Amino acid sequence: MTLHDMVHHAAGVFSERTAVIFDECNNKPPVFYTYKAVVNLAMELTVFLQRHCDLTEKCEVGLYCYPGLHLPSWILGILCVPAAYSPLDPDAPPVLSTYFMKKCDLHYVLVERDKVDVSVESSTSSF
Repeated sequence: MTLHDMVHHAAGVFSERTAVIFDECNNKPPVFYTYKAVVNLAMELTVFLQRHCDLTEKCEVGLYCYPGLHLPSWILGILCVPAAYSPLDPDAPPVLSTYFMKKCDLHYVLVERDKVDVSVESSTSSF
């Protein structure tokens, strides 16, 4: 049984239970998603990737984001394609990120929305 199979099974049994809790350490209460919400967000991403990307049988998708509430859904969505994911550190120097993307032969990189302007402005080489 794969990781995404186990999450889908848990969502079927415990759909309204908390699956993910994220505390931003900003003196606000932690935020959470139920299993149902995690799986729904993951399936949205899976459908998007299947429609818009030419994903071959051996595909890797880069994931350029910080840890957060959505991260488990994004990982699950990529795994359901099926594809592997490669985490990319937004704090890494652009040259290192570019090297990693080329080394892994990444054809697709999902970028967290609030990182788009930062990554485009700070990148010194094209991919």
